[in-house]
Amino acid sequence: MPQKKSEDKPVYRNPIHSAKEQKQNRFVVIGFIVIAALIVGLIAYAFLYEGVLKNNIAVAKVNGTEIDNKYFQDRVRLERNSYIQQFLLLSAQSQFVASDPASLEYYQNQLTQIQTLLDGTEEFGKLVLDKTIDDEILAQQAESKGIEVTDAEVNEALQGLFEFFPKGTPTPAPTFAPYTTPSLSKQQEAILKYTPTPNATTVATQELPQATPTPLPETAEVQPTATLYTEELYKQNYQEYVTSMADIDISEESLRTYMYHYLLNQKVFSEVSKDVTKDQEQVWARHILVKTQAEAVIVLDRLNKGEDWAAIAAEVSLDTSNKDDGGDLGWFSRGRMVKEFEDAAFGLEEGKISDPVETQFGWHIIQIIGHKTFALSETDYRTSQETVYTVWFNSIKETAEININDVYKELTPAEPAIPESNRIN
Repeated sequence: MPQKKSEDKPVYRNPIHSAKEQKQNRFVVIGFIVIAALIVGLIAYAFLYEGVLKNNIAVAKVNGTEIDNKYFQDRVRLERNSYIQQFLLLSAQSQFVASDPASLEYYQNQLTQIQTLLDGTEEFGKLVLDKTIDDEILAQQAESKGIEVTDAEVNEALQGLFEFFPKGTPTPAPTFAPYTTPSLSKQQEAILKYTPTPNATTVATQELPQATPTPLPETAEVQPTATLYTEELYKQNYQEYVTSMADIDISEESLRTYMYHYLLNQKVFSEVSKDVTKDQEQVWARHILVKTQAEAVIVLDRLNKGEDWAAIAAEVSLDTSNKDDGGDLGWFSRGRMVKEFEDAAFGLEEGKISDPVETQFGWHIIQIIGHKTFALSETDYRTSQETVYTVWFNSIKETAEININDVYKELTPAEPAIPESNRIN
């Protein structure tokens, strides 16, 4: 007889294991939900960061004051556009020297430098950010000094850019009197051991015969009258410029802010350098530079024994820019040399030779050929102003609390860019 199938017996499940499985399943579900929520949250945060948060994180703070992100981005675009216009101008000029390899190479080098600068978007952004930080430092200093720039001054400066002068053409600033190097004294000639010949400066300042103007012929053609530059025409030109800037995402507000900082910086510069005089003490010095103190002592001993200064300088001086000219440094005022050298030079009488003087460059033997006070050239006066201003600004910047956020790297625009057809390969 066939055997009866045994009836299926119910599977016995340990209630403890069943509860454990249910608990594990719940953990799996909860974990899945948590991971899904995190992913959704991260995606949402990424969109929120890109769309909102990133733009609200200040690129930098100066003494607690935030640098405006929109202005920073507009400033980058403004300066990129300026370089691009310079690039296009140089590119056009290079076409006229295409047959001259040396001139063409010069233009190509200039174009390559600008292109490389603009291609480094992040580095370019840092350069501009540093400028905006400097502007903010100066703005804070201007406030402490009571220096202001009004909207009217900004308007007037913008009008000047378009050569619109409703109050009349500005009177040119007075120029400096012709600058001449002081004539050599007998003592200076004895120090140098030669009789100088007239130099280019002396010749340039000699009185020249006055040319007699040629009278116009009686039948001279009458030239057409120039079109009057009206305020309406200025506004039209200005608006066209603002529109062209808007095309590359630069706002008019940022243009005015840029002009505001430019004018403010000029006022601060004038205030800080106002005590620089046009008549300054200067020395005419020459030096011999060696590596060690022992070598300097040997040089000094040779000079004391009567050996020729120029010959020793040509033989041993490490300053290759002037060793073949007897180490001649020409006339200079305070602030032009490193402090140790300057202190020694200005402390010497004419004709005297210093003991060895140590600076960051090595050991110097210095001789003063001339020491007097006289009017500076326009170039030297401006250099003296800039020296005083730079020392002042660096000391101020060193004490400023500056915090830079790396978000500037993401916010730095790469546009406008050099047109592809104009790029250097």
